[in-house]
Amino acid sequence: MALETRSPEILRFGTFEVDLRSGELHKRGVRIKLQEQPFQVLTILLKRPGVVVTREELRSAIWQSDTFVDFDNGLNTSINKLREALGDSADNPRFIETLPRRGYRFIAPVNNDVQKPVPTPRPLKFVAQVVVAATAVAVVAVGLIWVTKRHPSSPPELKLWQITTNSDDNPVRWGAMSSDGKYLAYADPKKMYIKLIETGEIRGVAQPEVLQNQKISWQIISWFPDGTRFLVNAHPAGTGGEEWNSKNTSIWTVSALGEPPHKLRDEGIAYSVSPDGSSIAFGMNKGRLGEREIWLMGPNGDQARRVYGTDEDNAIEAVGWSPNGKRILYVAVNEAGVTMQSRDLNGGPNLTTFSKLEMENLTDWNWLPDGRFIYATREQAAIAETCNFWEVRLDMETGKPIGMPRKLTNWAGFCMTSAGVTADSKRLAFLKWQYRTSTYVADLEASGSHIGKPIHFTLTESLDLPVGWTADSKAILIMSSRSGHWGIYKQSLNNDTAEPLLTGLHEVRTPRVSPDGNWFLYGVPTFPGDESRARSIMRIPLTGGAPQLVVTARPHSHVLCARSPATLCVIGEPTEDRKQIILTAFDPVKGRGVELIKFDLDPDDDRWVLDLSPDGTRIAATRKPEGPIYILSLNGQPTREINVKGRKGMLSLDWAADGNGLYVSAEAPLGAELLYVDFQGNWQFLWKNRAGNYTGGLPSPDGRNLAIVGQGFDGNIWMMNNF
Repeated sequence: MALETRSPEILRFGTFEVDLRSGELHKRGVRIKLQEQPFQVLTILLKRPGVVVTREELRSAIWQSDTFVDFDNGLNTSINKLREALGDSADNPRFIETLPRRGYRFIAPVNNDVQKPVPTPRPLKFVAQVVVAATAVAVVAVGLIWVTKRHPSSPPELKLWQITTNSDDNPVRWGAMSSDGKYLAYADPKKMYIKLIETGEIRGVAQPEVLQNQKISWQIISWFPDGTRFLVNAHPAGTGGEEWNSKNTSIWTVSALGEPPHKLRDEGIAYSVSPDGSSIAFGMNKGRLGEREIWLMGPNGDQARRVYGTDEDNAIEAVGWSPNGKRILYVAVNEAGVTMQSRDLNGGPNLTTFSKLEMENLTDWNWLPDGRFIYATREQAAIAETCNFWEVRLDMETGKPIGMPRKLTNWAGFCMTSAGVTADSKRLAFLKWQYRTSTYVADLEASGSHIGKPIHFTLTESLDLPVGWTADSKAILIMSSRSGHWGIYKQSLNNDTAEPLLTGLHEVRTPRVSPDGNWFLYGVPTFPGDESRARSIMRIPLTGGAPQLVVTARPHSHVLCARSPATLCVIGEPTEDRKQIILTAFDPVKGRGVELIKFDLDPDDDRWVLDLSPDGTRIAATRKPEGPIYILSLNGQPTREINVKGRKGMLSLDWAADGNGLYVSAEAPLGAELLYVDFQGNWQFLWKNRAGNYTGGLPSPDGRNLAIVGQGFDGNIWMMNNF
């Protein structure tokens, strides 16, 4: 009997896993971005661990003889990117050792998931067949006894069931299950509810007397361990998560009996309840990037005390607890990225649980009472939002992962947010959600101040939003995830399909069309994934072609362009102290020009917006969503101030085609509204986006049509067990 062997499909080393079939590198289940050539170098080294692979061997394997490249620079760059992805050092290597003038050697142990040899039968004589068969029976009998003793039965099948059934025009936003599995508290855009899971009985939670005349967005945090009440945040209605902070939020508790909420404190944003119910973790002291301090207080709001703080360039999000209540986990944020840290409440240094690379796709997490750490990660190259659950154990003393992670689910088309786990760690509730953006088109009427009925334009399930028009007003440029990565597409008004211009992008910022309609302009981080460093302004012909660098700008810069016959494009660059934005002219072909004007900013609020008028003579700007809107002249005229009457939460500004008004996204109860605003602050309602906190309107150059940003959100609570 011959044996056919198969090559290894999975290679593991340290906390890393390489999937040779999909060409992906993972660390503890989280995908690490790695370009093709560094991945090829890694694969070659892993297949020959402990062996010196010469530079010439790498060259012949990756860079073919008919390829004209700077090989030395290309290989050095690949090795550097590979070490960066692995967190390795050339001076003190853990994985890749450099042998000067010779090559490289992989020095860590490598585990191969090789398929066991597959038997290939050959003709045998009858006597030999009888002997082999008899031997096989004996071996199988012994093997069955060994397997029965050594290996437990297969784990029970994962079970799911839906607990809430809200429609997509009133989705569940937040939820939490009590630790005994008896109650579910949840909130939709209208109010809070308590559901008795076993019977399905639902009770609404009354609004507190002091908030009877106010619109509130209730955020369910978690139940106390005794199951008698749960913790909530009260946010101003009409605001999105990015606008929630300790200054505009209050903390409350709600009884399981459905009584009105009881306030614990003003000015604070609650994160979690400790496992024994004796402490509440909450955030304070809002900075530019978010809350800067972690505080603890007693279960009734007493004995509030600060336990940790950061500086102005850092922020804290999502504080959780170890099962024994001795450590906290929290998400640390700065402009370089996001990490997960752990901290002993009795003192000691902060320790990193997950690095910036590991956090790129991590969307939610929960440290279970049995010590397992369950987390959700976003799948790459998925057309719609797709997440899956993973598990790994964390060291109770350090918060660091122990062993390799295990994937629990293999779902597609939605993501999850944890909504509580039972005390025995056997049932997990989660919010199953799907977020959508789409493009609508409406006819403009009455000089742009009214619209006809909007028509759904992009008929896909991907994330799609309009970013510009062609110069002839016959096609819309759309940023879309329909290929599994971000791309730019062009779709004619009389066509249902879109033509790709640029695909395979991970990040696109402030896209614009040049005044002559020849170029599509956009910004990307010069160093991928790092918004704290420079931003590259790129161009690509609208007829298709390769991207080209136009100019390198400061972090968080915006691109603005007028429309023909004007020729002006502008880069808005915030200063290092974030107190001003400098507006500088640039040409899509020739590059940077002269400085035009400066505009003062609020250094503690980065939600400013800008747009350049179609004739290139004025800038519309806000410092914060509350307004006002400023009209800045580029011709030396006085600045004009517009107070939009009775409205706030302005998150987008786009000039009307004739330059006599603005299209503004403004917050509204249960959604966001698109308004037409004139220079006296009068506004006309155009459209309401009921499922999201943002919209926007881009007029065609001829002023006949308006491309509208639409958002959708589906959300319901589900239960999972046998995981």
